[in-house]
Formats: sequence, structure tokens, C-alpha cells
Amino acid sequence: MQNRLLGIHMIVQNEEHHLVRCLDSFKPMDSECFITDTGSTDRTPEIARHYGATVLHARWEDDFAHARNISLPLASTEWILCLDADEYVIQGLEELLNYLPKVHKSVSRLRITIENRIGEGTGESVIFQPVRLFRAHQGYRYAGRIHEQLVRGGTRDGGEQDGDDLAINDSFIREEGWIAEHEPLAPLRLVHDGYLPSTIAQGHKPLRNLKLLQRELADHPGQPFHLYNAGVTYCQLGHIEQAAEAFTESFLHTPLHAPYRSTLVRDYAKVLLAMGRYDEAHGLLAGEIQRYAGYADLHLIYGEILEQQGLEERAYKSYARAVNCREGFDGADLKDKSKAGIRGIHQQAIEQTDKPESDGLREGKSFDEVQREPARMERHYVTDVGCDSYKAYTAMGRLAQKRGFLQESAHLYSLALSSEVSYAPAWTGLADVLQQSGETDESIAETLLTRWKEHSKKEDSDPSVITSEDDLTHVVHALASSGAYGQALNLLHGDAWNTRIKHEDYLYWMLCANRVSDALQYVQNQWSEEHRTGVNLQPEQRLDLALTYWANDLSISESFVAAAEPQEREGWRLLNDLLDTGKRVYFEDDRDGKIVHQTLQAATELSKNIWIRAAQMGQLAFARKLYEKVAAINPEHDENGVHSRWLAAILYRQGYTMAAAELLIQSMSKGDMPAESLFYLGEAVYAKGHYDQALILFQQALEKDSQQRQARAGAAVCYMRLALEVIRQERTRSPADKVLMAQQTVLEQQLRTAEGIPWRTVFHAKERRNQLADQAHFIMHDREG
Repeated sequence: MQNRLLGIHMIVQNEEHHLVRCLDSFKPMDSECFITDTGSTDRTPEIARHYGATVLHARWEDDFAHARNISLPLASTEWILCLDADEYVIQGLEELLNYLPKVHKSVSRLRITIENRIGEGTGESVIFQPVRLFRAHQGYRYAGRIHEQLVRGGTRDGGEQDGDDLAINDSFIREEGWIAEHEPLAPLRLVHDGYLPSTIAQGHKPLRNLKLLQRELADHPGQPFHLYNAGVTYCQLGHIEQAAEAFTESFLHTPLHAPYRSTLVRDYAKVLLAMGRYDEAHGLLAGEIQRYAGYADLHLIYGEILEQQGLEERAYKSYARAVNCREGFDGADLKDKSKAGIRGIHQQAIEQTDKPESDGLREGKSFDEVQREPARMERHYVTDVGCDSYKAYTAMGRLAQKRGFLQESAHLYSLALSSEVSYAPAWTGLADVLQQSGETDESIAETLLTRWKEHSKKEDSDPSVITSEDDLTHVVHALASSGAYGQALNLLHGDAWNTRIKHEDYLYWMLCANRVSDALQYVQNQWSEEHRTGVNLQPEQRLDLALTYWANDLSISESFVAAAEPQEREGWRLLNDLLDTGKRVYFEDDRDGKIVHQTLQAATELSKNIWIRAAQMGQLAFARKLYEKVAAINPEHDENGVHSRWLAAILYRQGYTMAAAELLIQSMSKGDMPAESLFYLGEAVYAKGHYDQALILFQQALEKDSQQRQARAGAAVCYMRLALEVIRQERTRSPADKVLMAQQTVLEQQLRTAEGIPWRTVFHAKERRNQLADQAHFIMHDREG
């Protein structure tokens, strides 16, 4: 018997791929269901009828509210639940049916929890709690052509809106006090995945939304709610500057009490951060985090902004405040030194977190200015999952690691994993800091396995044995990310478990570990015939497959060449011939100079991608061999040193800093150095403590490119260090000079801030290993297995 408590109302168009999942999730409820179809050309109406839904057909008029309102007067249930086809229940359906009869009659609308998935990985979800449940026949209807909102007011017959409707934003303000008291949270939880990157990449939904928003703004110029949603849509389309303009205009006109304002502040700050407009973002959040003190997302974003400005201790405080926003958090895992072993930057930050002086007040704002909004309304923020726990802990761990507090950093990464055991950045961070602490690969693997057992609450008599039922992919990937390829591969034994790791990752790790013969055997035994010939492989996978053959002194097959892009085929053939020790390549007999040039060009461009991949793998002996072979048939390819400088940049970013510096010095006589090369050379000299020479190189880089932010910061740091040297020398002669003492104190503080700005190249565990390798010349080093 169909229940009369709750009915489902939906609008759909061409949703055959989503509708079954949605209706299946509500099947146990046996509810009345109205589905308004706005012109589907697929099987959507047929599927809806199969599930017993009443299908209403309506022409799509570019108006979501109009379509939603069609079915509302037809409801015979007490409550209405409005859904989209790309949503489905994951929790709370039975609890909801038990909850609704107990709702007081004065309450006529309820919020539910929706997890909006914006990516496939852990933490790539946004939680929000919109009103989706409301009592039927209580005067509710939707308003707004797009991003329609539930409002209460007169309607014409058929649900059409009166012409004198209040603006959506006005209705928000009018009902603000009422909302706080009369919108309890129902126990229903849905997932929405209609805006995954794969869906957004198709462009249909964002373009449709933008069109409707532009029509709304034409009818209601400057309406801040629509300006905000236009900014969101521009972000989805990748138009970040237009997003910033829309957010700026919306922020200027959005009333303080508008329910969406906190989310506007969050998204506006994110855009400013992404654009590198750090001062503006800082100014925005310095005040707003006082207004929305419980909004973890704002504290996390503010911390990222402060990091970019070099204010690392304040950034750490901001991350700690994000954790403090967690419901039921008492700070025990942060403040109990006997438990956590906390010290250094962390303890300093925590001791200051609860002090009354705020960033807003420190920025010169009065107390009244930062407290303009009364704390009379319980807030339900739109929030990225994990901002108040594992994402904040991971950010704190990263900062502690940067400042050299390695034990503390490892503890913070572990705290992140205790909140979410599958959060990959915390695993890779933990592996990275363990390597930096001097742990052996065996010790790193043992620690990661122990942590996994602790946080997943699984027991195993032998932590070195992984069964097919265990899912330790995050541990294996963390080991590989830290350069511990041998240990990662050692964990992967048994065909059943290996199926959890992508073939291309497994092959890449083997080549990185210099197990080239094992890599060949793996390809021959595990890869399909199609993949062994390079069919349907991504570009990097093709490179890895070719390197596997060539590293074993084998040739790639003609079928491999045929599967390549047409413009690359002759290049593959030429490189294959060059690397075949039994062949000698001649061009003198080829009378068509154009063909020779095109083939050489294709081979040269292809060899660059292979050099990059070989450097990433540590296969530098092979890179040298290929370099010499290409140089032999094309002696002019590095006539002006351009290729040497390009190769030096590749080596530098992979951690072969001294080898790269040697190449750059050698190429200085061949032509002008670009800004990037000058910066890398300056950074290498700076690391040796030669600040005067580094300063000259940074200045030369700025002469080439005045927008080189890293070189500008590097030059500033060099000036400060040289000035400090002068002051310290003077203080040896005048140790009691108070002016010199004060100057030194100020300059040291400024230096700490400048050093905190992320101007230096970041080297993680894998690159640090390469820095420690023998780099007498880049062609002399190859990774040991």
C-alpha cells in the first residue's frame, strides 16, 4: 500500500543513465512519485512509468521553478521531497519515515544533507543542507528561472507565480529569523554526482546554466544571488577572471544576513587565491572569519593565503582553528603534549589560538566592525569534506615539516589518517617526512603498515603479508611517491592483489626501481597483446612501454609504430633504428631534404618526451645514450645551448641540482640564458650559501622577466642575508649597540617571513634522493635497484 506521508517530485530530461539508480534508492519507501518530463528523447519516461511514477509532460521554457511548480498542487501526501535524477539516497530513509510523523505542526519545511561529489578521490565532496522537504498545500512554490528557491506566497491556479513576486534575495532576508527556528535537519542523506569533472568537461550543464543566469541578470540587473551563481558557473567553465568579477559585484551587494553569503565569501576567497591576489584575499578573510568563526573552510583557505605571504606561524594558527570548528572537538589531540609529543611551531600556535586578539583587530578593524552580525542564527555552512579534520591536519603537518619539526609533522599526518584512513595526501606526507627524517625504506614501509593497521582497526599477525582482501593501495602509492619503489613492489605479490594496481603504475615503478628485466617480463606475461603493441595507450604509457623494450636492448615492433599518431611514426622508427646497436643510420642517400627534415624534427620532439620520462625514472644512463644518438645525426640541435638549458631544467626539477647547474654553466657561453635558467642557477648557488653570487643571478633573471616572482623573492632574501652579515660584523665591534640589536631583530623577523614565501623549488622525498646521488655529471648516475 502506497504511503501518504511522503511523496517524491522530480523534473527530468534525458536522464535514463541516472534515473534507475535514483528511484531504486527510494524503492523501499513505496511513495507517490510525480516526474515532470520536459522533453526527453531517450527512455526516461518509460523508466519512470516502470517504477510506478506519474509522468507529467511539459515543454521546457528555460525556467526550473516553473517546471518544479507543475506537480506541487497534485500532491496527495503530507510531505513533498524534491529531487534531481542525479541524486540518490545513501542513508536515513527508514529514519526519515519514523521522524516525519513526530515533526511539530508549526514546522513546515526541513533541511536534508546532500553530499555533492566534485571528484573521485577522498575529500572531493562538498556537504550542504538545503531545504528539500516541505508540507504540501501550505502555499510553498519555487521562484527563480535557475537555482530556484522555495518561497511562500500567493500563486495563481496551476502554480504560476504572481507578477509582483519579491526578489529571491528579499525573501531570504524577510524569512531569515523564521528560518533559524523552523528548518530542522531531517535524517536523510543524499549523494549528488551531476557535477563531476567528467560531466562538467562536456560543457552542457554549465553553458545551460550560464545562459539562464544571464537572462535572470538581464531581467534583474545586479541581483547578487544570481551574480554569485554566475561566478560559480564561470569557475566550472574555467573562466576565473570573469568569476572574480561576478563574485566581487555580488559581495558588494549581498546583505549580511543572506544565507548564501558565507559560501560566497568562501568561493570568492578561493578564486582570489587561485589568481595569486593574496593581499585582496587576505583583506577579505581577515574580517570575514570573525563573522563566520565556525566555518572551517574559511580558516583553511586563510591559512593557505597566509602561507603564500610567508606568514607561516599565523597560517598554522589558522589551520588549528579549522580543526577547532569540528563538532565535539575538545583539542585533546592537539594540546596534550604527553600524548602528542607536540613542540615548536605547533605549540606556539596552539597557545595563541584562543587569545582574544584577532586577525581582524590586528588589521586595524574595530571590535564593532568585526562583530557586525549578531550570533542569533545557527549556521549550516556549505563545506568541503575534511576541512575541519584531515585536510587541516595535513596542512599543519606540511608546515611543521617545512619548518623542520619532523617528529611533530609525522604525528600530524597520523592525526589526519585517524580522521580519514584513505586520504592520500596524508599518506604521501607521512612517507615523505619519514624519508626526510633519515628512515630506511624498510622502516618507512613498516611504519606505514603499522599506521594502516591502527587507523583501519585491522589485525594481521604478520604486517608484511598482504592478503587479497586488504586494500593497501594508499600505502603502496605513498611508498612509491617517496621513491621507495623497491618496498612498494615488494608489497605487491600475488595476482589477486596486483589487480588493484594499474598496469601502467606497476610498470613505471619497476622502471624507476631499475628492474628492467622484470618490467619486460611483466609486460610479456600480464599485458594484453593489444597493449603490448601500444594500442589504446596514453602517451606516457607508450613511452614507458618503449623504454621497457629499449632498456632491454630490444626494438619496438612495427605494430607499435603503426599504433602511434601519424605525425610521430617516422620519429619512432628513426629513434628505434638509432637505438638498435646493429644498425647504422644514414641520411646522405635520401634525396628528399624535406622528408629528412620532418623525420629529424619528429624524432627530436619525441626524444624530448622520452628524456623527461627517463629523468623521472632515474634512467639517466639511457637518457645519455639517447642524447648522444640524436646529437650524432643532428649536430646542430644544440648549437645555441637551448637544448642543454632545457635538459638542465628537467634535471633540476627532478632533484639533480648540481648536474643541472653544471650544464647551465657550460651553456652560458653558447647564448643568452632565459630567466628560468638564471633562477635555477641562482637557487643552486644560494643553497651553497653564496648569497652575493645568487643575488646577481636573481637580478639577471628579473632583467629577463620582471614578473618572475620566485626570482624577486630570492633577490629580497639575498639582500636581507647580506645585510644581516654586515650587522653581525658590526655587532662584533659594538656588541652593546642597541640600535644594531633592534635592526638585527627586525631584519631576522623579515627574513623569516621572506623565507616563508614559497619561492624555492619544492623537493620531496624522490627528488631529495636524487640530490644525494652521485652527480659528477648527469650521465654518470643511474638509480640502483
